[in-house]
Amino acid sequence: MAAQDTATLRRELAELDDRRKAMEAEMEGISEALRASNMGGVAGALVDRDGFPRADVDVHATRTLRHRLACLNTDHKALMQQLEAKLHA
Repeated sequence: MAAQDTATLRRELAELDDRRKAMEAEMEGISEALRASNMGGVAGALVDRDGFPRADVDVHATRTLRHRLACLNTDHKALMQQLEAKLHA
């Protein structure tokens, strides 16, 4: 492998790793926010046993954060596959 190819590969890997770290930091921040007392957690119920929204939970904010976390998990999985492909190239 030529020196230029190696340098390019290292730069691409570094960029992907920076994206991975930023994504993981955002995911951790969202998880922490969901653990707050007025949030429903990452997987807790948002409705009571009668099917009504829980009064002690900000349902809209919880659903919004859960959605963002799910999107980030999917993006993280794809990014990790890209990193793996670059490492094995």
